[in-house]
Amino acid sequence: PCELVKENTLNFEEQLKQINICGLGPLRMNNALIQSKALAEGCKLVTITSQAGSVEWRSTQNAGKGGDYGHHMSRAACNMGQVLLSEEVKDMGYPVLLLHPGFNKTEMTKKYEAIWEIEGAVDPSVGAKRVLYEVIKNGMEETGAFINCEDGLRIPW
Repeated sequence: PCELVKENTLNFEEQLKQINICGLGPLRMNNALIQSKALAEGCKLVTITSQAGSVEWRSTQNAGKGGDYGHHMSRAACNMGQVLLSEEVKDMGYPVLLLHPGFNKTEMTKKYEAIWEIEGAVDPSVGAKRVLYEVIKNGMEETGAFINCEDGLRIPW
């Protein structure tokens, strides 16, 4: 359910869980990879994130309604963490890529099934190929960039 201040439906415990998993999880994983000293030369640190973390797009996509605080805040935290990481490990030669896979037809998006075709949702196999394409194409020049795998363009912060 969409959490709203006006309806007093905020669930702070759930929001903290979302921030812990979605915001800090990718940082924990990348930290563990770097600390393991097992990363191959030329590897890339890739985080699958979401356009839900774009503050600018919230004023468009959530205009006049707000809501879903935990989801959007956790994704913004994820994106911030990965951008900071990209600056920290740049001298180690590891590009950090933030990729929004696009709108995929999954169990997670099934609640939007009525608009899948209207909004251009794709099968997960297509979404995965889009992600793989961006991983292969992008490197140090794009480190810290927030890329939309649907079109390869940068998503505004």
